Amino acid sequence: MKKLVLVLAFSAFAFCGNVKGQIVQSGSNAEEVDSLKQVVSTLSARIDEANEKDMDQKVWKDRAKYFNIGIVKQSLTSKDDLVKYKSNIGVNLTWGKTYYLHKKPLFGMVKIGLDWSWMDFNYVKYSKVEESYVDDGGYDPFYDSYMDGEEDLDLDFGCHQLEYGMQIGPSITVNPIDHLKISTYFRFQPSGSVMLLDDEVYYGFVPFFNFGAAVAWKAISIGVEGRWGGTKYHGVSVDDEGDYTEESYDSADDFVETFTQRMRTKSFRAYVSFRF
Repeated sequence: MKKLVLVLAFSAFAFCGNVKGQIVQSGSNAEEVDSLKQVVSTLSARIDEANEKDMDQKVWKDRAKYFNIGIVKQSLTSKDDLVKYKSNIGVNLTWGKTYYLHKKPLFGMVKIGLDWSWMDFNYVKYSKVEESYVDDGGYDPFYDSYMDGEEDLDLDFGCHQLEYGMQIGPSITVNPIDHLKISTYFRFQPSGSVMLLDDEVYYGFVPFFNFGAAVAWKAISIGVEGRWGGTKYHGVSVDDEGDYTEESYDSADDFVETFTQRMRTKSFRAYVSFRF
């Protein structure tokens, strides 16, 4: 009887020890699983952060600079002579960079920036005088009779306009998905302008204003913009109708005529842009 009690007690003690060991082992496995989950979560967060930084680099930082090649449709209006020139051909080159004002996009997709185009080159060739006008929108009968029904004006050297300046102004860019970006901007463009109209040469400083929009996918972008500005130009021409004597050639003022004229320029520009 005593041996039976000892066997039963030993069996009970062994059983209890086995159960306790299983409980301890089970608790250890649970802790290992929790630790593994934390490691996976940390690695996943780091991978997401790395992917976000890589996408931000590709979409925003690697595409901040731009080089535009465009075509220009332009008109030049003289406020004093009451005539308007219409462009035949025109080209435009712009080179600059967008400086974003904050690191992370607003709402995950919007950035506000400051565009600085340190080079803006614009050239047009005017084909003819389009029309004569007066300030109330009507026509000038004297000019119509002078033209005698002809639309084209005979040009001596042709009519050309060349402008070189820089642009600066705010822009808003939206990145709704992947590498697609849609932007709009407004810029101030101080420029130097030189014109050859027939046998007259004009020069002046013109404060232009630009408003445009563009759609970009990775490195390629297409856009359109409107541009307008005006100033008082200084003009120079040769006075070929004067009476010259041998003594008159001693002074340039006798055969060179200088004058001023108020002119206004309006442009429509469409361009392809390369962003890098």
